[in-house]
Formats: sequence, structure tokens, C-alpha cells
Amino acid sequence: MALYQITADPELATMKITKEKIRGGVLFDYVLSAEDERIVREKAVAFLKSGPHEEPPPPSVAEANKLMNLFGGRMIEENDVLPGYEELSFDTFPRGVEWAKAPPPKEKLADYKVLVVGAGLSGIAAAIQLKNLGIPYTVIDRQETLGGTWLWNTYPECRVDTLSYLFQYKFEKNYKWPEFFAARQDTLVYLKHVASKHDILKDFQFNKEVIASTWDESSSTWKVTLKSKLTGEEETVTANSVISATGLFSTPNLPDIPGITDFKGHIFHTTAWDHKVDYKDLRIAVIGTGSTGAQLIPNLGRVAKNLAIYQRTPNWIVTIEGYRAPVPSDLNWMFDHMPYYWNWYCYAAYFRSLDLAAVQVKDKEYEAKGGRVNERNDSVREALTNFITKKMASKPELIKKLVPTYPPLVRRLVMDNGFYDTLLQDNCELVTDSIERITEKGIKTKDGKEREFDLIVLAGGFKTSKYFFPTIYKGKGGITLEQLWKKDGARTYLGMVMPGFPNFFSLYGPNHQPRGGSLYSWAEIWARYAVASVKWMIENDKKSMDVKPEVNDKYQDSLDEASKKLIWEYSEGQSYYVNEFGRSGVNMPWTTSEYHAMVIKPNPDDFVTT
Repeated sequence: MALYQITADPELATMKITKEKIRGGVLFDYVLSAEDERIVREKAVAFLKSGPHEEPPPPSVAEANKLMNLFGGRMIEENDVLPGYEELSFDTFPRGVEWAKAPPPKEKLADYKVLVVGAGLSGIAAAIQLKNLGIPYTVIDRQETLGGTWLWNTYPECRVDTLSYLFQYKFEKNYKWPEFFAARQDTLVYLKHVASKHDILKDFQFNKEVIASTWDESSSTWKVTLKSKLTGEEETVTANSVISATGLFSTPNLPDIPGITDFKGHIFHTTAWDHKVDYKDLRIAVIGTGSTGAQLIPNLGRVAKNLAIYQRTPNWIVTIEGYRAPVPSDLNWMFDHMPYYWNWYCYAAYFRSLDLAAVQVKDKEYEAKGGRVNERNDSVREALTNFITKKMASKPELIKKLVPTYPPLVRRLVMDNGFYDTLLQDNCELVTDSIERITEKGIKTKDGKEREFDLIVLAGGFKTSKYFFPTIYKGKGGITLEQLWKKDGARTYLGMVMPGFPNFFSLYGPNHQPRGGSLYSWAEIWARYAVASVKWMIENDKKSMDVKPEVNDKYQDSLDEASKKLIWEYSEGQSYYVNEFGRSGVNMPWTTSEYHAMVIKPNPDDFVTT
């Protein structure tokens, strides 16, 4: 596409695009025939040899729409155009917020204060938007530096499971990733690079925790209590608006197992990895086989004397080609020398992610004929089951234990980092009997067997329903979030605002997890909505905006209705997607394009403003 964009070679436009299954059919690659690939390579070499070439001006939205149609081999839907154009990142700062007219006087801006809670990828996105507008802000974080979940998840093999060229900000162009799927430490380097480049670190305050935040109706401001983690001292600051960017994965989930404090060996959660413990040649137990456990287990299995893997519910695990592969120099060379090649390479990763949504939709007619969910979901299920069966052929007794009984995508798919290979090792054991208790020496299961260990690793993930925990937020009339959400769990309008909590914006809030794209892109989109709301209040001399209850109620009704069409509340295999009330409380039911249209800018008519 990059070559066609800059040469308009008509032969390139006639080449047929075909879909090729990857990851068991969960996603597709969009590919050319081998002969067409050869022709494209020859033309690209000829073009590059005839250079150097100046980068032509980027296409308009309408021009890019035609290019996107060619890329996918079909006409894309109208509401896919704008989010796709943003992902192509032709603009200097896609998704940027700008003043409607001239910026307000500095004196006026100086009187407005925004408090951003959390210095992870969402908090950084919000801070950059605020800085670009000149709106005063402070970012508060309880950790010693920025990074959020990537700072304190230091367990071995911690890395992203989304392609780095998708899992990145769109305003940071052509960043040189070391690996296709960035390791945790490389993600931290990236976040620090972005923060330094945009000169926002001077507005960050670390080692401070937000204890409470109360809406003051007399002044239309938030009174926020902060506590220093170093001295224990408390202070109260005033903010006109609060943007919570504490994320979904911030509160560790410790298993409710009797005797957990009785164990005399080493025991810790993956978020509190003790690097002083040399686990080579130890007897190790890992409780949990979700994304974290599956990443970690192969590393432990290579050096442990023996490793017991405690699994309550099996997960669907997919393989990714090049999961730990370095980015080759020739790819970076192409990014640097072929105009717009980086843009289309990143767009390809985004476009592939959109195919995931169709696997999640219930097909009533197909189910009535005996199928489960839909034809494509069943096809994925068959492919993944066959993979497990072949992989575990030498240990057939494990196959039944490893194949889930629920459909793929009811839970989050887990990426294979060598999990199945580890189970084939002689020093590894898969334990599926329920745990009765943890003892002084190890773990006793309900079949009466006690296994002794030197180290127990708790890989149980996070308490995803504990939004904003442990901060106590009080809105109008002193109402707390617990009171607001007592019926069936956490709810927000558009995932970001709540009635009775004016000027409070949540990034990665309830029902906010997207069905496509990447978290970085959504962080940019959420930050755009929140900061655009702040900008609107300043421009229109408004002190507050509070979403109307009737607007919120209508949205919740449509959200619940849309969620019924998807598989997350399936009776088997329920995960952190479903809250304690049995309701889907993490994921949004909308497609990427549907939700993008809802939040491209705030609608003042949705709010009571003063």
C-alpha cells in the first residue's frame, strides 16, 4: 500500500487480496499471491534505487478511504473510516485536542487545575493532551516513577501479547522497537522516552497516593486528599477536574485459600516478585494459568527441580509466530526509507485486530442447529483443540484437562510462551484437583495429597471490579461510588463519566475494554474525550458538567441489551470479564467503530452544566 500510495502504479491496484487464517482462525492476515508479492518486491526495489525520494504530502481522509478499501480488498464501512485514518497516523498528532478559536488568556488558564491520577500509559496520554493545550495539571502516582502496571509487574518473561506496532501511541512515529512483542523493560523505556520527549515529567509527583476525593458543591471543585508514601504526611489539594487513569490491572487478586499465611517457604504474588529469591533447583508451585501464569511458567520450568502447575480452569491458548523475535534491521530500514511504510505496517496490525469481534457474537440460528456461538467460533475451537491434541500426543492423559469446555473468547485468549512444551517436561506436573489449603510445607488438595514446595507463586491476576480502589470518591450529596453501584456493580456512561460525579473522568473504567485496536489507541481516545470536556468547560465559562441520569440510564439499557448478544456471560468459563453480580462489567459490547463514533467528542447536551 505504501508503494501504491506514492507511485499510483495501476498494476498494484488490480492485485487480489486474500484472507489467510492465523492463530487458529482467531484473526486473518491479508495477503497477496506469491507472484504478486514478487512483482511488488521488484517494483519496490526499483523505486528505492531511483531515490532518494521526498515524502509526499499525506492523503486526505477521502483519499485514505480509497487506500483502505484496496488494503482490505473490500469497501470498508463508513464508520470505519475515521478510526482507520487515525490509526494510519498521517497527522503529526492524531487525536489531538485543539482550542475552538484562539487559546484563552494565560491568566484564565492559570486558574484551572486538573489532577490526573496514575502515571501509566493512559495518564501519560492525558498529560500530553493537557500540556499541548497549556492547561495546568498535576499527575499523581503511588509508585516511585512512571509506568503503571509495567513498573511493578517484574516477574520473569513479563511482556506484551499484542504486536508492538499496534501496542503504541500513534503520535510517536517510527519508534525503534527491539522486539515484535515488547518485553516489560522495553515498554518502560518507551513510556519514559515519550514522557521525556514531551517534557511532562516535571508535572508528575510520585510516591503519593490519593486517599479520598470529595466534590465541593459550593466551589464546584474536587477536594483531594493525598498521602506521601515516604513520610505518611497528608495534604489536601483542589482540582477543577479529576482524570482517573489508574487502570484495570492495579489491585492484585490474592487467592482466598485457607492457610495462605502458614507457609514457611517463599510465597508471593507475581506483582510483588521477590528478585532476591534464587529459584533455580527449587520445588516450585504456580497457582494460576492465565496470561501471567502462562508467560511465567516456561521460565520456571527450565530451572526448577520440579514444578507443579495448579489449574482451576483451562484457557484457550494460541501460538504467535515470532513472539520473542527481535525486529530485524531490514524492517527498520524500510521504515526509514520507504515513505509511509511504517504507517501501513502499523495499520495492518490494527486492521487484523478488528476481525476478533465477529468471533464473539452469538448466532441464534446457528446455535439452534446444534452449533455453539457461531460457525467461526466453532472453527476456531476445532483448530485450537487439534493443536492441543497434537502438541500433547506424548501425554494424552493431559489433553482432557487442557481443552476448555467453554467456547473461545469467553475468556481472554492466552498467548503461548512455551506453556505446552513445559508440560511435556519430566520435572513438571499439572494439578487440576481443587486446593484444600496451604500448609506449612506446601499445598494440600482435596484428594488428600500434600505436595511440598520451597516457593509458591500466586498468579491469580487482579481484582478488576475494584475500580479506583482504594480511593474513596464522594460526589454530589456525599454519595459514594459503592452506593451508586450497589445494584449490579460498576457502571459509567461511555466508560468515562458517572451521574453525580461532575468533572470526574475515568480512563479504562467499567465496560471500557475494547473489542479491537490496542489499549494505547484507546487511551488516546479516552484522553481526548476527557481533555476535550475540560477544554469545553473553559471555553464556555462552565464550572461543572455532570452527565444527565436519563442519558446514563438509556446508555446502560442499550449496553445491557448489546451485551446479551455476546459470549462473555456464557455459563461456563466465566472470568474477570464478569463481575460478582453475573454481569459483564469489563468489556464494552460495541465494535471499535461504533464506540469510536460515540466518543470522538463530548456532547454538551448529555450533561447538566453550571
